[in-house]
Amino acid sequence: MRHLYIDTPCANKYLSALATGFVALKYTVNLHIPTQSNPVPVKSVHGWIIIHQRVSYTFDWQLPWAKYKGGFGSIDADFWLGLEKVHLLTSSQPYRLRVEVQYRSSSLWYSDEYWSFKIGDELNDKYRLAVSGYSGDAGDELRYVSDIGGNGNFGDYNHNGMKFTTYDQDNDGGGGENCATSRGGGWWYNRCYWVCLTCAGGHYQGAVLYAESRMMIKPQ
Repeated sequence: MRHLYIDTPCANKYLSALATGFVALKYTVNLHIPTQSNPVPVKSVHGWIIIHQRVSYTFDWQLPWAKYKGGFGSIDADFWLGLEKVHLLTSSQPYRLRVEVQYRSSSLWYSDEYWSFKIGDELNDKYRLAVSGYSGDAGDELRYVSDIGGNGNFGDYNHNGMKFTTYDQDNDGGGGENCATSRGGGWWYNRCYWVCLTCAGGHYQGAVLYAESRMMIKPQ
C-alpha cells in the first residue's frame, strides 16, 4: 500500500483517502530515552517512532562511528536517531521494528515488520542487530539466507546477528574488506549486504534502488 505522511501536531486525527492512496498523519513527539535526562524530539506515525529516514539523494551517509552512535540529521529530512539511543530503548522493554521502502522504478511502497527488535550495547556487542517474527510484503530482507545468483554463498547476506560497521570501525563479516568503505554508509553489514538503507544510491534486495526509506519502532 502506498502512503503519504503529512506533518501535524494532532496525534489522533485521520485524513480521508485520496486518489494517491491512504493518507496518515506524521507528527512530532518528545521521546524519553532511559538513563538520559532530556527528551528527544522525533517523528511518529500511529505510535511508530521513526529512527531512520532517507528522503533525498544528496545527503552523505558516509559518516564515522561517533555520528551513527549519537545520531544526526533532521527529523524533517534525512535522519538517524542514534545507535546508543536505540540500544537504550530496546533494552528497556520489548520493541517491534517496521521497515518501509519506496522503489524508485515504480514509486510503490513496501514494508517488512518484525515482532521483536533489539540493538546490543556498544562495548560488548557493537550494537548487534537482533530481529525475529516477520510479516510484510518486501521479503524479510534483514534475514536473507539464500545465495545471490547461484554463487553458493548461503547466509552471507543475512543481517540478523551482525554488528554495526562504519568506515572507521570494521565489524562486518567481509574478512579484509570494510563494507562501509566501499558501500558508502554505516550498516549491519555481513558480506556485504542484501539490504542497506544508508548505502550510496540506496539498495534493497541486493540491487533494487529505492527512492525513500524509513525504519520505525514501537513497544510490543
